[in-house]
Amino acid sequence: MKEKFKKIIEPIFGFGLAAIIITAIISVIAIFGGAIMKLFGFKYNSIGSIILYFIVVTIVGFPVDIILRVFSKVLISIGQLNKNTGKILFVVLDTMGTCIVMAIVDYFMKSVSATDLAILVISFISAIFSIDRE
Repeated sequence: MKEKFKKIIEPIFGFGLAAIIITAIISVIAIFGGAIMKLFGFKYNSIGSIILYFIVVTIVGFPVDIILRVFSKVLISIGQLNKNTGKILFVVLDTMGTCIVMAIVDYFMKSVSATDLAILVISFISAIFSIDRE
């Protein structure tokens, strides 16, 4: 009986710990991102709303990021673009994709209000940090 209980609890504990760590990392990024965006007109009701905003943007934007990353890598691998041009294309596409995702999340979240400039700046910074360093 103890072994069955242990087999059930261990994965739950592992997933819970991973969720806490991921949420903590996103929270730190959200606070810094919110501070940068505030310089460009970002308004929010609470720190929790900033964190929620970035968590939702991360979840919604993940598939978009994967698609854009694969798209630029495919163009590089088939010889249509060299590595540097592919990286520039990725930054442009990732910036646009993140801008769209952030604008959509901003539209539906009434506890935050982001200006277009704030969204563009943080999207560009995010794209620069997510470039593959190969």
